[in-house]
Amino acid sequence: MSQEPKFITNEPALLMEKTLIVSDLHLGIEYEFYQSGIKVPSQTEKIKQKLDSLLRVTKAKTLIFLGDTKHKVPGISYQEMREIPELLEYFSSKTKLICVMGNHDPGLEDLAPKTVSLRPTQGFLLDNIYLNHGHTWPAKDFLKAKYIVIGHVQPQIEFRDRLGYVWREQVWLRAELNKTKLKEKYGKIKNLPELIIMPAFNPFAGGHAINRKVEVKEHANPLVKCANMKKAKIYLLDGTYLGELGKL
Repeated sequence: MSQEPKFITNEPALLMEKTLIVSDLHLGIEYEFYQSGIKVPSQTEKIKQKLDSLLRVTKAKTLIFLGDTKHKVPGISYQEMREIPELLEYFSSKTKLICVMGNHDPGLEDLAPKTVSLRPTQGFLLDNIYLNHGHTWPAKDFLKAKYIVIGHVQPQIEFRDRLGYVWREQVWLRAELNKTKLKEKYGKIKNLPELIIMPAFNPFAGGHAINRKVEVKEHANPLVKCANMKKAKIYLLDGTYLGELGKL
């Protein structure tokens, strides 16, 4: 059965029939703040409650963490050792839990209970959707998909008012991939999936302003470099369509 991705209104989460997908939880990021002299209470319980609520509302049977479940790299912080196994155990006891490995996830295999399904950094194909964190090239199987969904970029849009006040909002991004650029990596290509970039689930994880060329260039991943970013469609979390990136 073909699955169509649905953005959950006002949430950085994606639903594919009975599968709920979130990316960039960055559990344990508060420890980095602490090391910088900033005291921020652990947000793990709030994230747990938010995920619980989304599972109830969507009635999802599978939960996917699309990379960067943990934050510290390299290594594992004391906070991560204490909080991550408990959270993974909790959700894997309630539903099928899949964790795609992201660039912050080395060591996650030592924290995850056996009930959690860990997938490699290249990602995996789920029906007509390919899931990859975004920091590495996907396996060639992604060419069989209708959509490829990634995180990693943590896209935001930067706004500026007439008085010079600047703020950012999380956004979704949908873009077409460039067949010519991808031929260099994968050879002959018949069809290409649409690229969907997810915002970060953890609000403390920050993000990158995709309407600032410097930030796009600095944090571009392999697929972003192969996408037609100027014509990428941008949506706020509430569903508002902002237009094409090149016109913002």
